[in-house]
Amino acid sequence: MSFKHDDPILSSLRDYLSDILGLYFMEKHDKMLIRKIEHAATAFEFSNPKIFVEWLLKNKLTEKQLGKLASHLTIGETYFFREKKSFDFLEQIYLPGLILKRYAASKWIRIWCAGCSTGEEAYSLAITLTHSIPDIKQWKITILATDINPVLLDKAKSGIYSKWSFRTSTPEFIQKYFTKTGENHFQIIPEIRNMVTFSSLNLASDNYPSIEGNTQSVDIIFCRNVLIYFSPEGNLQVSNRLYNSLINGGILVVSPVEMSSLIAPKFSKIYYAGYTIYYKGSQPNEAMADVRQVMIKPKITIPDPVSELKINQTTHSIRRTEPMQEHIPIPLLHTLNVYVGAESHIDDYLTKAEKSIKSGLFEEAEKLLSSVLKQSVTYNTKVPKLLAKTKANLGKLNEATTWCEIALSIDKLDAELHYLLAIVMHEQGNDAAATDAIKMALYIQPHFVLAHFLLGNLELKAGKTASGKKSFKNALSSLSYYDHNEILPESDGLSVGRFREIIQTINN
Repeated sequence: MSFKHDDPILSSLRDYLSDILGLYFMEKHDKMLIRKIEHAATAFEFSNPKIFVEWLLKNKLTEKQLGKLASHLTIGETYFFREKKSFDFLEQIYLPGLILKRYAASKWIRIWCAGCSTGEEAYSLAITLTHSIPDIKQWKITILATDINPVLLDKAKSGIYSKWSFRTSTPEFIQKYFTKTGENHFQIIPEIRNMVTFSSLNLASDNYPSIEGNTQSVDIIFCRNVLIYFSPEGNLQVSNRLYNSLINGGILVVSPVEMSSLIAPKFSKIYYAGYTIYYKGSQPNEAMADVRQVMIKPKITIPDPVSELKINQTTHSIRRTEPMQEHIPIPLLHTLNVYVGAESHIDDYLTKAEKSIKSGLFEEAEKLLSSVLKQSVTYNTKVPKLLAKTKANLGKLNEATTWCEIALSIDKLDAELHYLLAIVMHEQGNDAAATDAIKMALYIQPHFVLAHFLLGNLELKAGKTASGKKSFKNALSSLSYYDHNEILPESDGLSVGRFREIIQTINN
């Protein structure tokens, strides 16, 4: 007995999966849902998938059975230090302040990796802590890793991985933290493995936060590439529960592909290296304040660029009308002297600024670019474009908008700039302007994968299901220009194959 496209049982199945697992399958997903259910039916030893669905709807599954079902409906691919910039944020920005705050007191840190899959992310968090805390053995460290899939949890507990899990790792990293257990297989060392506790948890349930489950008063929650499976309402419910699980000043880290507009509005935002980090509290928390004193030099205040710059429509360049008067804190002057001097050259500043941006050092890029603006020179679209990227990644969205518009007034055919403007507009809640900007990016560069993906999300959010589906199909088509294992440009480490699976999950 096979399914028909309009079979009423599919509607019941979609409702069931949403209620029990929180997995969101729209009617347009039926083709993919049927394929996945057929695989699940075989795993549950049913020869007829429709009878299997009827059995599901009539019976209450055990926790193990639910995990087994979920394993056929979701994707569990990950690797060590995936989306590395989020770990850089922890090690360079968040953890130093938190450690200072707790060092003289209770010396405890609580981390939750929600949707941990096969464990690479949880162990990456443990390794990050060992880098950050020299006397870590004197601390009370809790790293909870949860998933609904028991097969994935068993693999995570074993800590044994193939080379595919180390696709961005160095041989030195593998040698330091793993022992070889067989041909192309490596097991994480006990010191790291023992730092992580694995447990089964269904994020669609309401049994968190809880003291018994170690999901209360958490400092850091990683929940990446999980919320894409939930409906908008499910996203709100889960992110609200995660918010309640955090201690005041705690942070939530999600994947860049998960739209910020679907995260609970209770969260405040921190912008870092192209990431939006969500934190609990209306003001920067104490840990962040501490770390700014230790690691981040005072920022340069730059006047409104529109009043300082004049666009030459003939030569398509920008010239300062008056020298910029920047308010440079005294502690920063010696740093700027490295870049500002008789022997310095504008091209050198721009080269260094580009390298800083690629490394996620946006405050350093801001200093370098402000040094360029201090000098009476004529320059082309490169400076405002770099400033637009820098300001956007620092969360200075109004300034980012201004610099985008300045750069686009010089070069209206820069697809990346239109895409950046769309992201900034979306972050500011102006989805109509974001849609216009992203359409312009695609008009200029028809195979811009991330632009198609963003447009699809914006259209789905606006209730334009057919248009959104078409945009996702265009994104998939554009991915054919890349190799399966290639890292997609501007995606922060997502492979083409993984991004394809994400789109198919949303769209099929």
